[in-house]
Amino acid sequence: MTIAKLGVGVKGVTADHPLAVKAGLEVLEKGGNAFDAAIAVSAVLSVVQPQMGGPGGDGFLLGFIGDDIVAYASSGRSPSGFDPERFITEKPLKGPLTVTVPGLVYLWGVVNEEYGTLDLATLLKPAISLAYNGFHAGYTLAKAVKSVEKDLAGFKWAKYYKGIGLGSRVVNKEMARTLRLIASRGWEEFYHGKLAEEIVDELQDQGVGIGLDDMMDHEGYRVEPLKLEVEDLVLYELPPNTQGASTLQLISALYEEGLDKLEFRDPRRVEAWSRPVEAVYAFRDEYLGDPDHMAIDVGEYLTYTRVKEMVYRGVGRPSGGGDTTFFIVSDGDSLVGFIQSLFHPFGSGLMAGGFPVQNRGIGFARTTGLPNSPAPRKLPLHTLSILGVSGGREKYIIGCVGGDYRPQLHLRVYENLFVYGMDPVEAVNAPRFIYTEPRGRQEVVVEEPLKPTTPAGITVKLVEYFGSHGHVHVAVYDGVKTLLVNDPRSEGIALALSN
Repeated sequence: MTIAKLGVGVKGVTADHPLAVKAGLEVLEKGGNAFDAAIAVSAVLSVVQPQMGGPGGDGFLLGFIGDDIVAYASSGRSPSGFDPERFITEKPLKGPLTVTVPGLVYLWGVVNEEYGTLDLATLLKPAISLAYNGFHAGYTLAKAVKSVEKDLAGFKWAKYYKGIGLGSRVVNKEMARTLRLIASRGWEEFYHGKLAEEIVDELQDQGVGIGLDDMMDHEGYRVEPLKLEVEDLVLYELPPNTQGASTLQLISALYEEGLDKLEFRDPRRVEAWSRPVEAVYAFRDEYLGDPDHMAIDVGEYLTYTRVKEMVYRGVGRPSGGGDTTFFIVSDGDSLVGFIQSLFHPFGSGLMAGGFPVQNRGIGFARTTGLPNSPAPRKLPLHTLSILGVSGGREKYIIGCVGGDYRPQLHLRVYENLFVYGMDPVEAVNAPRFIYTEPRGRQEVVVEEPLKPTTPAGITVKLVEYFGSHGHVHVAVYDGVKTLLVNDPRSEGIALALSN
């Protein structure tokens, strides 16, 4: 395996595509701040990695401004015409029943209004140019197209992306138009303007039970991060409707169960995590979801001791991957983690305004009686989350492409940094193991050269490295310099500026 990619400087960007990093650095060079650069990076990623996220998906942000923590959530509800009975019966993974209202553009708007120093027209310009003039498809996009071509052949997606291979020239003038309208008329155009009407009409034509009111009523807002203190560290994660609590619960289990005493290459380590992983995911599936429908205050259940006290009914969602893109921007004062997603590659297979529309609705449970049971105008459980760690002077942001596996990926890198004493490059580069089936008949994928014992009742799959669902980015800011690390498993880069 190649070594993780590193950027060190006063300010910088790590992201899953070089063109996105370039756009972010250009904003920083112009005097823009980390929030400005984050919007530019997000927009470019929406164009060059449309399978991962974009205007048709959701977005979240967690970052440090000096010593202060800040977080934003903008995920969409199921539309008013959503049919939960059909959803439970048909169990779709794609198509109109899986669509939720997109939230990313709202996040651009609220972040720009609160923290921006440059206007949206300036920040969206690189993305508009790439969409209109074209770019060459990278490995990740080409691989994603190939993986879904059969399943999405009957959807509108095929008109835009079918046949794209490595190096193909990709032009999307419809997406360029959408971005140009947002840039010229303001982000509100996406939810309240003529563009919103066009998006709704296009989705209705594809069978989605969405109305203009669903778009107009969407909100993204600042949220209070979950907080857990362990050792001499303060940990932060995103609150529900995300699975951020699961990350903190797993890290709590690390210490409560004495798993921090196991050596990194101890063959018993994989099996030792079986029960904590199962318990934490059972808690997630039973108790987390739309905060308006939850019966508990999750802030009181961030320790593994509290997780073990709960009773599980053994129902929930099947686990799975998910295509997401995560990046980090530092401007020498603020350190911002930003995550966006369509959930599965190209989301629902539906298109509107030239962009793929998410299938985040499949985050709902396939049963009734749970906080995460399906219903109209409801937030599904969201796999997106970001881990922030404050170690006094040093501030860390850890995030990844990971879907349901994200809490475990955050845990693995946290372990490497704070238990095994690895530097950030070593922590990202080190072999990992992930329970891809965390409940019931468990399955675990183990990167070589880790050699676990063969535990009874657990299927172990050895691989050279974890695939596209395992890209991790880490950034550390110590008040003077920023160290940004990009996963060697991704096609992205990390670059920094010296001043």
